[in-house]
Amino acid sequence: MKKSLLAIAALTAFAGAAQAQSSVTVYGLVDVGVMGQSNSNMLNGSTGGTSAGYGGSGSASYPRNGNSFGFMQGGQSASRLGFKGQEDLGGGTKAIFTLEQGVNMDNGSQFATGLPGNGKTTVGMGNMSNTGDSSNQGQLFNRGAYAGLSNDKWGTLTLGRQQTLMLDNIGGYDPVNAQQFSPLAFSGQFGGGGTTDNARANGAIKLKEKIMGFDVNALYAPGGYAGNNGVGTRLEGQIGYEAAKWGVQALTSYQEDATALAGTTYGSGLPAGAVVPGNNTAAAGGAGASSIPTTAGTNQVNATVYNARSATLTGKWSPMDKLWLKAGFQYINLGVPSNFQYVSGQPVLPNGSGFSVFSYTAATNPQIKNTFWLGANYDFTPAIKGSLGYYQQNALQNGTATNQANAATTGALSGRTTYISAMAEYYMSKRTNLYAAASQVNFTGAAQSPSQGFSGGPTSATINQQFTYGLGMRHTF
Repeated sequence: MKKSLLAIAALTAFAGAAQAQSSVTVYGLVDVGVMGQSNSNMLNGSTGGTSAGYGGSGSASYPRNGNSFGFMQGGQSASRLGFKGQEDLGGGTKAIFTLEQGVNMDNGSQFATGLPGNGKTTVGMGNMSNTGDSSNQGQLFNRGAYAGLSNDKWGTLTLGRQQTLMLDNIGGYDPVNAQQFSPLAFSGQFGGGGTTDNARANGAIKLKEKIMGFDVNALYAPGGYAGNNGVGTRLEGQIGYEAAKWGVQALTSYQEDATALAGTTYGSGLPAGAVVPGNNTAAAGGAGASSIPTTAGTNQVNATVYNARSATLTGKWSPMDKLWLKAGFQYINLGVPSNFQYVSGQPVLPNGSGFSVFSYTAATNPQIKNTFWLGANYDFTPAIKGSLGYYQQNALQNGTATNQANAATTGALSGRTTYISAMAEYYMSKRTNLYAAASQVNFTGAAQSPSQGFSGGPTSATINQQFTYGLGMRHTF
């Protein structure tokens, strides 16, 4: 009897030890609220119900010269559900994995940012599409799907769909780190090194480690194309240092054949036997390109292909216990793609979203964007935090390399966008906070866009500013 009891006790202890060495955690975040916006498209109209952003001329729903008020999700942080696990392998080494999915809180669907294909009408206020070029377009685990090894001495090596180093870095150096109220916080062009579709890297190998206190990180995503291994290849590097009262990070990124997506007006789609523009392969039936409609159809988008180069420098400093000052600069160069003849024949977007490409267009003129920002965070009390930020992006005039060089000396700009953002947070607990935020955006030059006019409604007008405000609640679990 005693032996049996001892055996049971030993097995129980062993099982407990094994359980401690291997674990899986379910985690998530929900963020909901209400918001108002001037010169807005519809706030709740996309496939996933994402709140509206400023709509450019490539969008099916241009901004309207009127105000809107509606549901807001992800005002501060994108809602998500995730699974992460680890197994202790001994010697300071762990096997790790993460699977993370974005969630739309207004209708419970997978997160998608409103590219064409939602089946809504484009007539009048029934136009429910939204500007939605991002790295999350409806993939099952669109926010992350990777596994790897972590070692106390050698750092962490992961493989799979992951955030870029650019996107990893921005959150800690954005003065108003709120998705709907900061141009940096949305996983867009700043995290993608120039094109928002690339803020997350598919099939990437990522190494993050500390060497003598310095952050030394790298990311490599091979293209995987037979005959030309450079197609779609992405390279990133980062070096930085963070102490208790300050931090500085420098990053660089290069991607061949990066795609920028454009939502378009809905059409009847490709007829049988049509030739996709930019694709030399005809469908069954052999119909010529003359039969192709001028607009994309259901689940189809337009894509512009670039070689994207970017460099980012960020810094933060705490001159007193309750105050953090933050600033940054990012240089983006969108150039002519290296391997357009390979990319143009792909029937489905390289991000794995399932959207097919109606038209691939190779960028023919370089485009340079310089963005800087500065701001501050201040803790009024342990529960109340305030944030203020200023952001400005200058887009140099498109043209030849000579014109670009002249633009740098003459100051010629094709457009300028400025943001002034503010947010106040009240923490009811460590996991739950309320927030109020507002952002004023001003557009000059080519950054301006016409509003959408339609029969029986407002006529088209030039939009040069947009004001957004919102109240929300965020809870983590």
